[in-house]
Amino acid sequence: MKSLITQVTRSGQVESFHVGYGVITDATGEIVKAYGDTQYPTYVRSSAKPLQGMAVLRSGAYDDFKLNSEELAVICSSHSGEPVHTETVSQIFSKAGIGPEHLACGIHPPIHRESAKALQAAGIAPQQIHNNCSGKHSGMLTTCVQLGYSPEDYLDPDHPVQQYIYDIVKEYTSSDEIHRGVDGCSAPVFHLPLQKVAMAFARISQQKNQECRQIFQAMNGHPHLVGGEGRFDTALMESFPAKILSKGGAEAVSAAGFIMPDGQVYGLAVKVLDGNYRAIGQMVLKMLEDIGFIQEPWSEKLKKWWKPELKNHAKRIIGTTKTMIIE
Repeated sequence: MKSLITQVTRSGQVESFHVGYGVITDATGEIVKAYGDTQYPTYVRSSAKPLQGMAVLRSGAYDDFKLNSEELAVICSSHSGEPVHTETVSQIFSKAGIGPEHLACGIHPPIHRESAKALQAAGIAPQQIHNNCSGKHSGMLTTCVQLGYSPEDYLDPDHPVQQYIYDIVKEYTSSDEIHRGVDGCSAPVFHLPLQKVAMAFARISQQKNQECRQIFQAMNGHPHLVGGEGRFDTALMESFPAKILSKGGAEAVSAAGFIMPDGQVYGLAVKVLDGNYRAIGQMVLKMLEDIGFIQEPWSEKLKKWWKPELKNHAKRIIGTTKTMIIE
């Protein structure tokens, strides 16, 4: 059985390694490439955001509140808390006629270091809107307003808006029932086999209906809003305009849907078993190379993930990482 192995080498010797399972499928769920246990169940974390974001479209909130593709991209994001991100989330709240005081995602400083430093220099404490999931939560709250649901306890799995989202996720993953846990932002998080996640991303990326076209085009068309400066999803989508949808999640899970040169559409899902995020970007790229979607020469934006150098505190290069497919 093949697996993905990312080796970390220091001074010419392997110091540690990360094992990953992954799968590439078509939109019917048929397996095209397998890397380890394709049925491996994992919490998909933020990789579910394109599906969760569909609630804004299907409910009619997107049209009725006159949202735009930039706002839809940030609803599907794990943003870095840069000013462009928080301003876009604020616009969503303004259009929906509610305020960010309803957010229940929790507080952390912006992921983007310069934005975090700017807040600190201005003497401003981080707010919930700086949370990387505030875009997703603004979408949930906007859907609440559209469907006439109370925003109170909107993160409870039994709340109507979460049931609405749950039905969408079950539909796109062809699941009768899905175990749900609690995500880092307190929203329900879905526990799914990798094959079903890959299939869902392939279905979205086929763009056969309007909601899929809108999600794919918003995210790929505004990749900086999906992540931010120096983020893998952003760099990957910037490198392949109109060709790939990419969304990673915490604990080293990632999913993508992509259009091959011959027009065939596939989805992939991958999980680094030890949850170490340093291996995930390279594993995604290795899978995309293996199927022929991506090849040398690499875009400059992706090189730091493909052949990352290890540097010590004196900035000396002392090693590297390399991902392989092994039996």
